[in-house]
Amino acid sequence: MQLVESPATLGAVGDVPACALASGLSDPLVDAVVEDWGIPRPRTDELARRPSAHIVEERLELVLLIPDHSPHHLSVRIHVSGDRMLVLAEPEALEILRDAAEEADGTREAVVGMLLAAARRGEEVLDELEDASERLEDGAGGYAASPQRRLLGRTRADLFRIQEAQAAMHRLCTPDEQLAQNLSKDLRRGLRRAATEFDANRSAATRLYAVLGDLLAEQGAVVNERLTLVATIFLPLTLATGFFGMNFGWMQERTGSLAAFVLLGIVLPALATLLTLALVRVLTRSS
Repeated sequence: MQLVESPATLGAVGDVPACALASGLSDPLVDAVVEDWGIPRPRTDELARRPSAHIVEERLELVLLIPDHSPHHLSVRIHVSGDRMLVLAEPEALEILRDAAEEADGTREAVVGMLLAAARRGEEVLDELEDASERLEDGAGGYAASPQRRLLGRTRADLFRIQEAQAAMHRLCTPDEQLAQNLSKDLRRGLRRAATEFDANRSAATRLYAVLGDLLAEQGAVVNERLTLVATIFLPLTLATGFFGMNFGWMQERTGSLAAFVLLGIVLPALATLLTLALVRVLTRSS
């Protein structure tokens, strides 16, 4: 398939199938394609929220979502009319889909190839997220986990978005959907392969989401245990401070010596702290 990336090269397209790659509605190539190829002008350039496919006779409008390292997916809008195709996407997404479009023999083959490219990109992003999750798990310990927990939360949110998008992409490629019913038998095999990869990506995102959730729960338990330990240490000290801070007459008359201060102000609170920690240790082991 011949690729067109500027209005200057549009006139050189012959009778072979062609694909125009535009970075948005403001790209001058869009106006030239609409005028020369008869493709209806796209109605919006907003970020798509879910994948979709609409087919009317020879015209196909397809929305794809490709995972990326940014908080949002890369949105791709594909408009097909006969053997002409217009692809609207961010430059990063165009680079991902370029080879699939160039190697295809026709527009329908290019659509299936782009779906496979999107599935492979999702697999790559999930592999990188899995490596990052393992590093977070190795480095998340104790109170140092506070910034790690925020990073884990953001990663889980990204995984949830990927999980939902990959599930929607899988549904888009199922045999019951309109897209599969408008493809040849050979192309339906490629579409089933894409559906399998999207489903595998969804399963991987779900697994990572659960693993990070368990890690967050574990870190929360560690923080709670250590805060409980600190509170336990200060419990007898607070009790001793409150008692000896009452300043009633009997205490003022009998605790004026250095020995009384050492015994009642240092030795007794320290002993009470040690006894409290020993009791907590025994109760923890017994439970």
